[in-house]
Amino acid sequence: MRQPSTRTSVRAQSGAAVITAMLVVALATTVVATLFLRESIAARSVENRLALSQTRWIERAAADWAKVILRADAAAGSVDHLGEPWAVPVAETRLDETVTAGARIGDRQRPAMLSGQLIDAQSRINLGAIVQSGQISAPHLQAARRLFTLLDLPESLADAVAQRLLQAQPRTQDGRLLPAELAAPIRLADLASIAGFDAATLARIEPFMAVIPTAGGANPATRVNLNTAPAEVLAAVVPELDLAAARRFVERRRDTFFRDLDDAAQRIDGRPVLAPALLGVGSAYFLLRGVIRFDRVEVASETLLSRASGRIEIVWQQRL
Repeated sequence: MRQPSTRTSVRAQSGAAVITAMLVVALATTVVATLFLRESIAARSVENRLALSQTRWIERAAADWAKVILRADAAAGSVDHLGEPWAVPVAETRLDETVTAGARIGDRQRPAMLSGQLIDAQSRINLGAIVQSGQISAPHLQAARRLFTLLDLPESLADAVAQRLLQAQPRTQDGRLLPAELAAPIRLADLASIAGFDAATLARIEPFMAVIPTAGGANPATRVNLNTAPAEVLAAVVPELDLAAARRFVERRRDTFFRDLDDAAQRIDGRPVLAPALLGVGSAYFLLRGVIRFDRVEVASETLLSRASGRIEIVWQQRL
């Protein structure tokens, strides 16, 4: 009677041993798989950081390229128009190893790509010029009001911008100079803190308005370049010009450019007097927009460049 009991016990012990072995194998497999997963994540993280670091170098190279183009353009003359090399966008272009001194950049499945464009920031009305040297500039404020109206937006938004700019000016109280209440906006996105400037409004005005730092009326950032400005901006800056006439002027401008305001006035319906405080034929500020894809990383950026006395400087840069 004892023999069957012994056999059963042996079988039970054998089964338990098998189950224990299977559990150990499963546990070991889980541990190893977890280690491999962590190793894979760590390797992927290092690769992503390397790719992100490489995009930063490509961004710098793109900015240097833009500076070279703008410096060469300045040497060719003070007039800026849409027929010049800087105005030609760079279509999506595959980068080769010369960009990274021979280092491999991407693979066939994910090649490194770059696209970009230089935009004349002075083709737009500079909202930052509404307040100059601590005072509201009436011509610039009126032009901004007209442009908001042309865009089917409340003209009171221009007054809201003026008040915001005044808050960024130093104040005098009891004979003491006090710091400004708020920091001055330096880009269009900074206007989001003003009531009425929601995302939809900012997107609506973005092709026609900009915020460029300006220290006074002599600053070229206060003037709109009529060689590059769209019809809406021209109709806002020239009171005698309606939108239809401005569009006809832009159409005539496709095949030519203007070396001075008198030359341009001859081609505008009614030959209005063009205010030199509001209009010009050259530009000192340009927006560089670019998109870089490197391996799994894609970065879009925008940079404001200033050009003065042969020097090209970065005013600000943001990644979108």
